[in-house]
Amino acid sequence: MPFIIGTPIPEDKILVQSVSQIYGIGLSQSKILCRKAGFGQDCRGKNVSFSQGKILGNLAENTSLFLGSDLRRFHNDKIRRLCLMSSYRGLRHKKGLPVRGQRTHTNAKKRLQFKINVN
Repeated sequence: MPFIIGTPIPEDKILVQSVSQIYGIGLSQSKILCRKAGFGQDCRGKNVSFSQGKILGNLAENTSLFLGSDLRRFHNDKIRRLCLMSSYRGLRHKKGLPVRGQRTHTNAKKRLQFKINVN
């Protein structure tokens, strides 16, 4: 089972869908990466050798996008910055309420249920 940017690639799934499981890579970007690496549309994870996985990983890392844990860290830093500034959006994040203007009288049950602890 090859690892690309810290994400395991399942052997039984189609490679294009497996690569899209990497945080920050969607289906269209994974199709482009697989085409550049020379994989077909029906290639599966078990057909990928270690060297081919290395090539695919290098292609993914050389994109101008944040991927994996770097992207998660970037998003968390943005939220943390909003909370430190005490902006309206930051306060909504701290309280665990909807951030983008949604109503809370009848909706937002999930958001109210799972409050995020951002310190």
